[in-house]
Formats: sequence, C-alpha cells, structure tokens
Amino acid sequence: MEIFLVRHGQSEANAGLTDFLDSPLTALGQEQARLTGNALLGYGLTNVYVSPLRRTLETIQPFCILSGLRAEVNADVCEYFNAAHPVYHEFPGLSPVQIRDEFPQTFFGDTFPCGEAWWPQVLEDDARIYARCVHVRDTLLSHFTAASEKILIVSHAETVGRLTEAFLRIPPNPIDPPWSDNCAITHLSLTGTANAPASLITQNDTGHLAGLAAHATR
Repeated sequence: MEIFLVRHGQSEANAGLTDFLDSPLTALGQEQARLTGNALLGYGLTNVYVSPLRRTLETIQPFCILSGLRAEVNADVCEYFNAAHPVYHEFPGLSPVQIRDEFPQTFFGDTFPCGEAWWPQVLEDDARIYARCVHVRDTLLSHFTAASEKILIVSHAETVGRLTEAFLRIPPNPIDPPWSDNCAITHLSLTGTANAPASLITQNDTGHLAGLAAHATR
C-alpha cells in the first residue's frame, strides 16, 4: 500500500488577506492545485480522502476532474483545531449539502459525523491530534489490504505532519512535526505486516511546483 499526503494550496488566510477560518484558495493556490492535480495523475491513485474545509476541497477539485476519481470527505483528516486558539469555535462549517453542490466530485461515507454544518466542538492538543491521525492510519489499514492500493489524503500542514508520524510509527514531536509547504506531496510506502512502520519515499516534495513563488505559512 502507498499513502500520499498533500497539504492544500495557498489560502487567503495563508497569504494574510483574511482571518476567516475557512477561506478559499488564492490565485496562486489555484495554480498550485492545478499543477498538483497533474502531478498526481502519474501515481495511479485508487482512493482519495479530503478534509471538509474549503481550501482542501478546492485543492482536490482539479485532480478529481482530471482523473474521474471522487474524493470522500472525511472529518478525521481536518485541520488541527488547537486549544490555544479558541477562535476556532466561531465558524459553523459547511454542510454536506453545500459541499456536494459546490464540489460534485466529492461524496460522504457512512462515518461522516453529521448531516448538518460540520465543525469540531472539541479543541485539540498535540496528543489529541496525534491520536486522531493514528485512528486514520488504523482505519485505512483495516479497510485496505491490497498492496496495489494507492491512497491520497488532502489535508492541512499540522495534520499531514502528524499523519506522517503515525504512519512511520514514531512519537509525535511536540515542537516541530514534519512540515509541508502548500501543495507539497509526501509519499509513504507500507509493506510487510500491518503493524510495520511505513517507509518514507519523499517528504514535502514541491518539485511539481517549480517556477511558482513559494508562499507557505503556518
């Protein structure tokens, strides 16, 4: 099994244009998403998961259109809702109906937490987000057993870092988790037993974005 982790393209919040918690991509972010979609076509992906936030949904859209694959909206790969920033409670989120209308290349599985507007009600610390990412890892390993599966997760910088740690089966680094630039690709390979750590093929690969200005903000 192979896992591909992609951070969303540059958002308006990344660029310092807004404080809105669910801002869309900038023009640069849209171009990053387009180039990333083209690059991902070469990997033979079989399944796609995406965070239910606008910046990730906009990022996966070009790839889904090009490939014909649909992305499953999964709340477990959402942003890190840090307890140090209680402002995260100020946005109600997008509903499945809104997401389906705006992003018809997506779908919702049976495990999506609700049919109304979704937004986390519990803020997180480092231990909680790592536990969430371990749950994502274990769920994928229980659902997909074929070596030929190639799974893409489009998420957020901190979550991509914690997912990388979870698949590598290393403890979370509370100071500096693995970093991802906007639309960077991290590629992991899992072989052997289900409990074996993944091998890191590439981390934070932005080669497909060559020529674009680099704007990555935490």
